[in-house]
Amino acid sequence: MTGLAYERDLSQCLEVIYSDFNKWKSDEISVWDLNDRIHEFHDDIGRELYKIYNIYDLHMIVAFAIKRGVLDIRDVNQECRPEVHRIVDLLGQDEEGEG
Repeated sequence: MTGLAYERDLSQCLEVIYSDFNKWKSDEISVWDLNDRIHEFHDDIGRELYKIYNIYDLHMIVAFAIKRGVLDIRDVNQECRPEVHRIVDLLGQDEEGEG
């Protein structure tokens, strides 16, 4: 489940880089701009996604993916749904503890 979430999340984020490649091919940006954007992606978004999907608790990862719209609660095994729901609810609370 976490692998699927990581793949979907990374694919969504890579759409930006794909767009940048198209801009480069149509001479809207230079090769140097494209290179900078690739490095920015790797150092920022790519690294953050790697940390999220490889360090945190599995339930937390799935809840995070649901919160981001990468997974749907229906993708989650019935037995795990209560715990994942609980974490999704916690992620949805603001600083005052309200959702």
